[in-house]
Amino acid sequence: MSTKVKLAIIGAGGISHAHANGILKHQDKVECVALCDVSEANLDARSKQLGNNPARFNDWKKMLAELGDKIDAVDICLPHHLHAQAIFDAAAAGKHILCEKPMCINLEEADRIVAAVRKSGVIYMSAHNQLFNPSVKEIKRMIDAGELGKVRWLRSQDCFLAGGGAAGGAFKGAWRANKKLQGGGELIDTGYHPCYRLMHLAGGDIAEIRGTMGRYEQEIEGEDTASVQVRFANGVIGEVFTSWAFSRPYGTHELHVIGDHGEVFGTGNKLYFLPRGFQTPSEKILPEADTFADQMGYFADCIQKGLPVPHGPEEGRDVLKIILKASENAEGWQKSARNV
Repeated sequence: MSTKVKLAIIGAGGISHAHANGILKHQDKVECVALCDVSEANLDARSKQLGNNPARFNDWKKMLAELGDKIDAVDICLPHHLHAQAIFDAAAAGKHILCEKPMCINLEEADRIVAAVRKSGVIYMSAHNQLFNPSVKEIKRMIDAGELGKVRWLRSQDCFLAGGGAAGGAFKGAWRANKKLQGGGELIDTGYHPCYRLMHLAGGDIAEIRGTMGRYEQEIEGEDTASVQVRFANGVIGEVFTSWAFSRPYGTHELHVIGDHGEVFGTGNKLYFLPRGFQTPSEKILPEADTFADQMGYFADCIQKGLPVPHGPEEGRDVLKIILKASENAEGWQKSARNV
């Protein structure tokens, strides 16, 4: 392998813009040599952003066959329902894989992905970019160092009004409005982030999952708001609250963890630590970070230096399990939801 990871982006729309910025910030480690998308406009935009005239394809199977050893890895940024097949094809071709969330849209696909990655021996990294958020990293450090004691309860949230309250919301007529293409509603999309943060910080196997859902603003087939409760085998009680219908509830935080020695909570790069028995928390301002860039740099290091991936296919399956089981538990919610 050359001194740089030769990368191909599969899916040059939307989220690939952030991934391409990550490549540009780590040009010493990784180079995008190919783009694949069915949209010429997407290919034009991403090629212009990268500025190095990467090879262009409309079919990833053709790209993998024609480029062969000219690429080391792929970065999958496709709509959800296409992730699994792209992973299978990349693994069969012996390419390392960074894949946007969700890994796939059902557990049968997830099991096949785990098996395919193990069989191929390639590196698979779930693109859980918020694991590189300084607040998540600091809370995880505090937990592992025993500063909170034994964790008892934690909440992970991500809420905003998608589309700013425009008629029909942000996703009317888009692929995200279609459950077969999206794999669900808000929970499998934006809600995916607080789910993997919850799992990462809880540090235990999943024992029980419950879910409650609703749809209030968005003209989509799935939910636009979800509340999920997870009991972990190590005794931790976890909660996820996520919405495209309104902002994060006033007075709450993106992350909140309570242990028997105290609690830590915060939003963005600002954290508060309240030791048990104290009345006033201390404030900690953390450095800001470009999580997509940090993710891309770390993926290159996994390939070049053998660093362990933070979340692989097994963790990708576990996050999907939380989402799908919560959706299954909440089955029937649409009977009382607003018709759209």
